[in-house]
Amino acid sequence: MWNKLAYRNYFLTAIVINIGILLLLILFKSFLPPRAPLFYGRPMGEAQLTSTFGLLIAPGVSLMMTLLNLFLSLWAKDSFIKRLLAISAIVVSVLTAITITKIVSLVGFF
Repeated sequence: MWNKLAYRNYFLTAIVINIGILLLLILFKSFLPPRAPLFYGRPMGEAQLTSTFGLLIAPGVSLMMTLLNLFLSLWAKDSFIKRLLAISAIVVSVLTAITITKIVSLVGFF
């Protein structure tokens, strides 16, 4: 299955980024406050905060989207659709990594 996957390097990169962010969040948990901001669409204050492990939501969802794109790419016949799914997996993973990195750098005790 993996050998016949088109653009497998893109998917592999996206998976590595997501797993790396998950591992870094777990490793740096002791440097983070008990509650961190994540839900910026909510009103100011307590509604925006989540537990430290709540920060795992973003890379977890990104990883699920990457895996969904990977399986859809296996099913798709058109080369353009396969490329679009692979590139969107990379974009979502990179944007998630940037978001989590900014949150950790703002609230972390380094």
